[in-house]
This record gives sequence, structure tokens and C-alpha cells, in this order.
Amino acid sequence: MPDKAPTEQATVLQAEQLSIGYKSRKKTTVIASDISFTARKGELIAIVGANGMGKTTLLRTLARILPGISGELYLHQKPLKTYSATALAREIALVLTGHHPSGNLTVNEVVALGRHPYTNWTGTINPKDQDKVDEAKKLLGIEKLGAEKCHILSDGQLQKVMIARAIAQDTALIILDEPTTHLDVYHKTHILKLLRTLAHKTGKSIVFSSHEIEHCIQLCDKILLMHRDGSDFGGPKSLIQNGTFNRLFPEDLIAFDPKTASFRIVE
Repeated sequence: MPDKAPTEQATVLQAEQLSIGYKSRKKTTVIASDISFTARKGELIAIVGANGMGKTTLLRTLARILPGISGELYLHQKPLKTYSATALAREIALVLTGHHPSGNLTVNEVVALGRHPYTNWTGTINPKDQDKVDEAKKLLGIEKLGAEKCHILSDGQLQKVMIARAIAQDTALIILDEPTTHLDVYHKTHILKLLRTLAHKTGKSIVFSSHEIEHCIQLCDKILLMHRDGSDFGGPKSLIQNGTFNRLFPEDLIAFDPKTASFRIVE
């Protein structure tokens, strides 16, 4: 069970007292506030919490799809809001649940889309781009699927293709929203172990949301736990020792057992 990544690893993303939600001309809706955490190079970080706690909203804010309500976000020690769209695309890769490319595209074509921030207006990839595409497919073990159309792939295979596209984008930070949705227990475990290997092997910072809390406890370097009273961030062991996981659900229904690092139904 991971707990603390090496302190010498460079900081990639930092949130300081961040509030997230939605703004309109007439109203500002705050979903979660006072969120602070740091994502370092080579770390796998999970964002967990019950439904409605703002996990997806937070990810969209980190990727600058949504503006923050208040607080600060820094990418490589520089305010996130100061990056141009092109510069941001070379630093952050985003994989959203359900946002899959046309099924008529091949695996090779989809993974190559990750090189779009580096190509000219024609979208033509050069030998260096192709090397990045081939490397990403190899890391995900999908080289043999290259010529296959995406519509014939299983959910697990398609998820690997989307992660490969993000790897091919060659960014310092990869953000994924519920990467194990619709997968069985075996494939959930496989994808999360793969993400951990990728983070540690490539040095990229990978941040993802998940409902697979027990998997995250076993596999992640850090966890951001969002609950009704706020949020807590740290290594799995320290969060368990602090009793943090008991804040996730009503205690009259589900309890967390620190000895087994798992949840149980209250009789």
C-alpha cells in the first residue's frame, strides 16, 4: 500500500484553497470548497467521494474546462489561467467518461489524435510523432489492435486506446474521469495497475476520479477524499490512521474497517 511519494519529485499541479462549481450571470453555485493538494511527477493520485461531492467538476476545473470559483491552481509553479490553449494542450491530457471518438476510426488513428497539439494545420504527423504513437501503443499493449476499428473493441480495450492517446500527447499531467466505468473487477484492477505502472515508469503525474476506493487504497500514491465536511489529502496509510474514510458515507449504513482497509455493511 503506497503512502508517500519521494519528496524530491517535482511538483506538477498544485491547488490552494480551491472552490469549484458553476457560474452564471445571476448565480454562483459552489459544489466544494477549500480544496488543497499537490500532484508530483510520477505519482498516481485518486479523487474519491460519494456521488455529488464534485469529483467530475474538480477534474474539469483542473483541466480548465470550468473556471474555479476561488482559490488558486498552479501548473509547474505557474498560474493555470496564464497558459494559452496550445500550451495547455501540451501539458495536460484529458480522458472523459463516454467521450469516445467515432467508431469508424482505427486504433492507430485515435492514438495519433494525441499528437494534434504538435502538428500543423493539416494534422500531418512526422516520424517523431509516429514514434510517440508507437511508444504509447506498446506501453498499453495494444500494438496488434492498430488497424482495428474502435467500434469492434471491448470496453476494456477501448479504455486502453483512450489512455494510449493521452500518453501519445506526451504531457506532464494526465487527467481521467472514472477510467474503470463499465468494467468488471478484473479489468478494473488491470486498468488501475496499468495507470500506476505508467505513472511510475514514465514520470507523468496521473490524476483520476474513481468509485473503486478499496482499489485506490492499495494502488495509489496519494488520495484526495471529498466528503460533506470538506476534503482530505494524503497517502492511503495516513488517511486510514486518521479515520478519514469514515467520513465518506453515513455511519449507520457503511463503516470502514482500518484493519482490512475495506468497507462493510453495518448490521
